[in-house]
Amino acid sequence: MSSIYEALKRSQAGNTDPSLTDERPIQRGYRIYWIVAAALISSAVTAVLIYGIGIVGQDRVPVPASTRTTPSNPERTVDLMNKADRLSRKSDLDGAIEVYRSVIEKSPGYTEAYLKMGELYYGAKRFDEAHSILSTAIKIKPGDARLLNNMGSVLLAKGDAAQALTYFVQARRNSADYVEPLYNMACAYAKLNKKGAALSSLRQASGMQPEVRLWASRDPDLASLRGDKDFESIVHPNE
Repeated sequence: MSSIYEALKRSQAGNTDPSLTDERPIQRGYRIYWIVAAALISSAVTAVLIYGIGIVGQDRVPVPASTRTTPSNPERTVDLMNKADRLSRKSDLDGAIEVYRSVIEKSPGYTEAYLKMGELYYGAKRFDEAHSILSTAIKIKPGDARLLNNMGSVLLAKGDAAQALTYFVQARRNSADYVEPLYNMACAYAKLNKKGAALSSLRQASGMQPEVRLWASRDPDLASLRGDKDFESIVHPNE
């Protein structure tokens, strides 16, 4: 399974700071978009998100003032989001969640805070809470590919591969260049014993981003495919 959080971690792969390059077990929750042991979003990235330049296809439909996705006090929101990031780095899960909650109280439509809370809950394996917070966020921004992808990851962790797949497919439709949902589709198909569909999704994902082969080689969700000649040809194309 792959996530926004893991995508950010992977972007740091060449960083010489050991705290950013330590090897961690690959788990679904950590490749959805979750911030657990280390928050890798810089202040600059946080500010960009808050001021309205989204990572993945942003919703342009006008919404009521109470649910606008741009916070009413961007400067204060930047400070709070960065504070939550710092608490996450210190593994203060409850402290970070409370800060994100305060952001949501002040700006109920700011889905980035919901996204980050979902990451924390997922990383702590508090899947019901992750599901609840993401459900609220998806009602605000139903087309956000990151929210949809992460909701699928939560459902997959809860053992509902069929429902998870519907979220991955929707995320994929809403953001064709976003590789995580496509890779996650392969994981869901594999869990559903749909080998052909799993291999097809995995092949497409590896074509978009070769690093997918490394994810797949270690991912327990794809265990049912290991040993299959087509799977091995995708993961080890030069062997």
